[in-house]
Amino acid sequence: ASPSLKTSLCDVADMTSCKEVVRAMREAHFVPDVFVLNAGVFVPDIAESFDFDAHHISFGVNVHGALIWVAEFLPDCLLRGSGAFIAISSTAAFRPSGSASYSGSKAALSIAFRQFAMSFADRGVTFSVLHFGPIDTRLWPGRRMFLIPKPEAAARAVAALFDKKSGSYFFPRVTTTLLRASLFVPDRVFRWAARLLRP
Repeated sequence: ASPSLKTSLCDVADMTSCKEVVRAMREAHFVPDVFVLNAGVFVPDIAESFDFDAHHISFGVNVHGALIWVAEFLPDCLLRGSGAFIAISSTAAFRPSGSASYSGSKAALSIAFRQFAMSFADRGVTFSVLHFGPIDTRLWPGRRMFLIPKPEAAARAVAALFDKKSGSYFFPRVTTTLLRASLFVPDRVFRWAARLLRP
């Protein structure tokens, strides 16, 4: 690893833990140029009823665990007139995913970043949302096929946003385009079609 690489560890669902890392970064006079807000958790919340504890965990990680870094470092970025915040969202923001809390939290994160992009449009700071479709990781429960890219390709998609304008982006192109084109299809029909990707 490069001697310039510095790491910190915190629980993004724990605001005290996050603020300790922020304090350490400020003591080191380190304000990043790019913030990739990638923490995410999928917690099943619907069985016999609705599990509100799962909802609390999902929003704590997927929304609050991202927005805390915006709240802490946006003033610095605005002061210097540069910086990029990239939120990792999901196409689950547009379709039910099996977890009301996961889809709801990703939708909340996406719309928050769209609002940031509008509110700070001429201040030199960009806000981008990358909506991922299926990626071939251990969390993907579906079939492995050529339409499902490897994590390395997903990482390159994130890096490609470092110098782009604010906006909503989608990866991989084929599956996310198909999903967006299908938004007029009722959820029950889409759910039936999505099962074809299951093993």
